Amino acid sequence: MRLPAEVRHRLNLHARKGGKAARRRQVKRAEAFATWCGCDPRQIGKAHIYAYFRAQGFAPTTARDHWYAVRLLWQATGRPGDPPKPPQVP
Repeated sequence: MRLPAEVRHRLNLHARKGGKAARRRQVKRAEAFATWCGCDPRQIGKAHIYAYFRAQGFAPTTARDHWYAVRLLWQATGRPGDPPKPPQVP
């Protein structure tokens, strides 16, 4: 699953500023989540987020880092607010 051009562009703009390694990791996590969902990123919803975190079984700090990446993808698609936090994310 390839990300739409405008979403990819917004993720790349995010990766260009600040701490490079951390932002690159965050973009890769966002892309991995979108690929895992297998649908257009603008169609990702609460059920996708909960299923992803249940399937991966992350440690709490890793889950937090992945949630930040999901939040980045959520903002890159132009959705208002923040995505829902799964139960294990602090």
